[in-house]
Amino acid sequence: MLSRISDIIYPSRCEVVEIPDVGHIYPIYKNGSGSITEYAKQMKYKFLINEQIRKLSAIDIILRDPQERFISGFNTFVYNTKISQPELDLNTIIYFAETYLFLNRHYAPQLSWIINLSKFINPNCRLRMHSMASINKFTPWSIRPHETNILTSDNINKLKNNIYNELYLRLDNYLLELISQELTFGEILIHLKKDPVAYQKLSCIALD
Repeated sequence: MLSRISDIIYPSRCEVVEIPDVGHIYPIYKNGSGSITEYAKQMKYKFLINEQIRKLSAIDIILRDPQERFISGFNTFVYNTKISQPELDLNTIIYFAETYLFLNRHYAPQLSWIINLSKFINPNCRLRMHSMASINKFTPWSIRPHETNILTSDNINKLKNNIYNELYLRLDNYLLELISQELTFGEILIHLKKDPVAYQKLSCIALD
């Protein structure tokens, strides 16, 4: 069973964007989601929500280098927290985030996003994996967040050497091996079981 944390990492609302003549893209934070969703809104493209997703036979997913994405997402979390709660000490924010990894969707593993999507798709839906280089197929825009790079090189090195971080991100690295492939969610889980240690550490995998 999932804990209360699932409300944060596995929200009850899921969106897929319909890009005419291209496909249906599932926007993941820090994987070009801002560029995709803002362009889709400007073009008045359709957003499929929750049960509307179940009818789809294929969904496109953009994957990013896990460590690069984690550092970027972690910086976004720290920056946003410092802006919304300026009374908090920066080191305290970083310590909390390091100790309780992946409690924000900006740096939660891409696998967590795919697990959440799996709750809304039919079992035969094919998930088409793309690299970040393919983002121009879904949007001509490139929107970068207006934020300061708060993390120092020491912060980044600490994150890279965090043993728990490494264990979680191993599964996202296995996802990268699936780029250019089309698989069901069940087939993705079978692929990830090649690393049983990392697989079993993620309690959310009990969903299969």
